[in-house]
Amino acid sequence: MSFKEVKEFRQAGNLEDALNMAKQDLEQDTENIWNKRSIAWVYHDYLKQFSQPEKYNKFIETLQKLIDLKLPEDEKMVFDTCAYQVGKLVFAFANEQQVDFSKINSLYNYIKNFNLTKPSESYSFLYKAFHKHYKNWTNYISFADWWGFDNFISQDFAPEEYEGRKIMAIAEQAYIAYSKKLLEGEAVEANGLIINNTINKEKINLFLLNLEQLIDEHPEYQYPSYFKAKLLIALGDKDNIFNSFLPFAKQKRNDFWVWDLIAEIFSEDEELVFSCYCKALSLQTPEDFLVKLHQKLAAILIQKEMYSEAKTEIEKLVTVRTKHHWKI
Repeated sequence: MSFKEVKEFRQAGNLEDALNMAKQDLEQDTENIWNKRSIAWVYHDYLKQFSQPEKYNKFIETLQKLIDLKLPEDEKMVFDTCAYQVGKLVFAFANEQQVDFSKINSLYNYIKNFNLTKPSESYSFLYKAFHKHYKNWTNYISFADWWGFDNFISQDFAPEEYEGRKIMAIAEQAYIAYSKKLLEGEAVEANGLIINNTINKEKINLFLLNLEQLIDEHPEYQYPSYFKAKLLIALGDKDNIFNSFLPFAKQKRNDFWVWDLIAEIFSEDEELVFSCYCKALSLQTPEDFLVKLHQKLAAILIQKEMYSEAKTEIEKLVTVRTKHHWKI
């Protein structure tokens, strides 16, 4: 057995010789755990070399070889370390102009075969990497369910700083993203075409239990209560919505989006909706956040034949969209 020599080759950056020696050892005794560990760490070093989008195919080939070793379940260290390389590659794909989600799906399917330490820093790193793709990734909810929100570590609940900017805690980001995907609904196909998105009420009810626990344990988080109300609206439980949302609304009554949400809750009362929009726009809020609200109010003003007032709202939203080169 040449475990020490293989390690020396690896440390010297001579992966080809390290791999050849580790292969010879493994061929001589395929069930020896030290032989498996030896070549597994060589595969890790190759993953490190291949963790770039243009080397994706070689990365996948190496991942398959690692999994084919069939290491015991308690053999976690090499997988925890390899998780960083998978995460690094997933992060790199986020910088691509056009993300190939078949590759993201493939990497997700491979890591499901990893023997990982849960919770751990490496496991959280994996979540952060795949989370970067949540907006356009159809398997995001499947991934989050597999990963398990009970696996966040203490650091995941604290905000971070990057280049002088405060960034929302990854745990809060995760709950918000999951809420958004639930609200989008699951695609329903017919004859190969997506005909509509169906809300999964059972999944929403289960998730609300976790969301309520997060709200209780982290009252400093601003948005989970908002998404709790949105999910209750999706369930059609209007009585429960307002009772659960009212204490939060009182606390946040100077935030424009609270009034926007109250308008959504009482959408059948046209005058109340109108009043809520007016109240929302009366608050001290940067115009960049109010574009959609100006548009909603303009639509009501047009219905009321208050054309001059509607024109004012439209001019405001056009000014902001033009300033930021947003689509009008």
